[in-house]
Amino acid sequence: MKTDSAKTTLQKLPEVMMAVDEGGDIAVPDFAGKTMREVTESCLKLGLNPVLVGSNLALQQVPAAGSKVRRSTKVTVQFGTAPARTAKRR
Repeated sequence: MKTDSAKTTLQKLPEVMMAVDEGGDIAVPDFAGKTMREVTESCLKLGLNPVLVGSNLALQQVPAAGSKVRRSTKVTVQFGTAPARTAKRR
């Protein structure tokens, strides 16, 4: 009995490249209580793009302090006057 050997042809599929955002290597400083000048100088030294909103001292920021970002990332810092603390009465 004669058998035909089966030929298997595998097609090579195209490679798929997938970009994965792994964050960055620059840790965002904690700008709380800093002046606009201090925030600007720190951002520029680190290669970050400061976006300053308001005046007085830094109150809030995005991304948060300690976040890892890439060079040229926008760091938005909100400036203002911290709310006065109310003294506890005894």
